[in-house]
Amino acid sequence: MTDISAPKPTEVSTALAVRDDVSAAHAATLRRFAEPGGWWSAADRLAIVREARSAPACRLCAQQAAALSPGAVQGEHDNSGVLPPVAIEAIHRIRNDSGRLTRRWFDDLIDMGLQPQSYAELVSIVASAVIVDTFAQGIGADMPDLPDAEPGMPSFETSPDVVDAGAYLPIAATGRANILRSLGLVPSASRLFFETFSRSYYIQPDVRFAIGRRQVELVASRVSAVNQCFY
Repeated sequence: MTDISAPKPTEVSTALAVRDDVSAAHAATLRRFAEPGGWWSAADRLAIVREARSAPACRLCAQQAAALSPGAVQGEHDNSGVLPPVAIEAIHRIRNDSGRLTRRWFDDLIDMGLQPQSYAELVSIVASAVIVDTFAQGIGADMPDLPDAEPGMPSFETSPDVVDAGAYLPIAATGRANILRSLGLVPSASRLFFETFSRSYYIQPDVRFAIGRRQVELVASRVSAVNQCFY
C-alpha cells in the first residue's frame, strides 16, 4: 500500500541543506555577472548567462549533436538577437557540444572577430553560470534571478604573465595545474570561474565535504564521462 505521508521528490529536494559558503559563493557570482568585466559590458555578461540558460533548447544544437560532425549541419541558433552571431555560436557550442570543440572551430571564431580575451571571459561566464544553474536544478530549487546590470565600461585587461603552451589561448605562466592556468589571459575571468568552482570541489583547504576526496573524484570522473568532458 502506498504511504501517502511520504514526501514527494520535489519536497525532498527543496529541503536539502546547502552550506552557507556555497550559497554565498553563488550569490557573489550572480552579482559579478552584473558588473562590467574585462572585455564584456555588464549588459553583455548578463545576456551571455541568459543565452547559456536557453541554449539547451536550441533546435540547431540538437541537430548538430545528432550528426557525425557538427559542421555537417548548418543553420542559425535559436537566440534572443542581443549578442553578435560569433558570441552565440561560442555560447551554444560550449554549452551543448564542448566535447567536440576543435582548434579549427576556435580559429574560425577569431577570424569572425572574437578577441581571444573576449573568448576567455565568455568561457568563464558560461561555465560559472552552468555551475550555479545546475546546482539549483539538482536540489530542486528555482533558477536564480539575475540582478540588474551595473553601469561602467570593461577594463580591457590582459595579463602579460602568460605563455604559449599549445592551448587555444595563452595560459598563465605559473600555476599548479593547467586547469588553474587556463583562463590566465584575463585574470578577472579566471577569478570569476574559480571562485565559483572552488566551493564545489577540493581546491581550497577550507572546503569540507561529507564525503571523502576519493569519493569526490569518483563522482567528478563519472559526471565528466557522462558529459564527455575529457579532463
